Amino acid sequence: MPKMRILKPLNCVLTVALVTATTPPVDAQTHLNRVTCQTMAFSNQGALLTYRLTGSLPETPAAEIPQNPVEIPLTLTVQWQDRNGRVQTLLNASALSEYEQLAPDADYSQLPFEDTFRGQSNNGDRLYGTPVSVHGLYVSLRPTSGQPQQMQTVHYLRSGEYVRSVGNCQPENADFDRAVDEQLTRLQERLQAGDWAAADRETRRLLAPWSVSPSSFDSRLVQPELIRAIDQRWLTASNGRFGLGVQLRLWQEALAEHPNNLEAAVNAFRDRVGWNLAAPRAEVDFISSDWLNESELTYSLQAPEGHLPWIGVSDEVVQSVAVPPPGEHCGSCTTDAMQLRNEHFYRYLPQLMGWVELSLD
Repeated sequence: MPKMRILKPLNCVLTVALVTATTPPVDAQTHLNRVTCQTMAFSNQGALLTYRLTGSLPETPAAEIPQNPVEIPLTLTVQWQDRNGRVQTLLNASALSEYEQLAPDADYSQLPFEDTFRGQSNNGDRLYGTPVSVHGLYVSLRPTSGQPQQMQTVHYLRSGEYVRSVGNCQPENADFDRAVDEQLTRLQERLQAGDWAAADRETRRLLAPWSVSPSSFDSRLVQPELIRAIDQRWLTASNGRFGLGVQLRLWQEALAEHPNNLEAAVNAFRDRVGWNLAAPRAEVDFISSDWLNESELTYSLQAPEGHLPWIGVSDEVVQSVAVPPPGEHCGSCTTDAMQLRNEHFYRYLPQLMGWVELSLD
């Protein structure tokens, strides 16, 4: 059965509680599997909320768990990124404490929650002084027994306003470090060979597969360990010139210069890392505007600091959107391609820097 876990109110508009169905206590002999779940949601004001749950879950079915258990550690991290790109960590690996059951197992696809969600009618008065379905963050791990595959969240920011999202869970078992190393084998080989273009493309394949291949729309969870490992390999290969951590520092400098204008901050970051078009192209390119294309990057150590890895969309993907298949007509394809690039730079880039900040913190 699900359990309610409660945290102290945050020093902001958010009050956080957690509902999960897979957190029974275990004794010291029960084998635990570590798991990380992450999901994101946008508020009506355009702020990005990122939720990351990490902890250990028992391999033993709940019915077989012995008495005199040891509490299982679960932690929740919540980040708020406003439209200007400023990132605030609302909760940083905050431990959750057991609380009595307040809600039955609920289908989070049905919103808003009504009587079927409240285990005890209006029992939220005892928690927040407001009804449960008015304020609070509710997270359910699915399936409700065994290894979770998915994290579903519903976050009531205020009365009448909620955001909903679904994210993936990934296990962190004894083979996790080896799995990360296996994912990075090709990247390591390309960096060691000094093939910066191939290493850049491989990095984007790991972080954002849809930016590399037209047929790839993988919504995988990017683990903090993977971000740290990618960053370390780039730093080592470039003698500290390239990498996600270098880009994060330059991004924070750009944000400090433009604290109230996200677009200006992105443009300032672009100029710092050398992704801006220095001179007009020989042929007019309405899609690319004043951003460099993938083929126009400088793949050498003579590139500006933080120039690699690139955070754009590959030429192949852009062309697949801009140019329809033979025999088909598309009146908005050029506009769609422009929007794809624009969204990736002005929305995905700040998001990625937020994930990097959380992972490298």
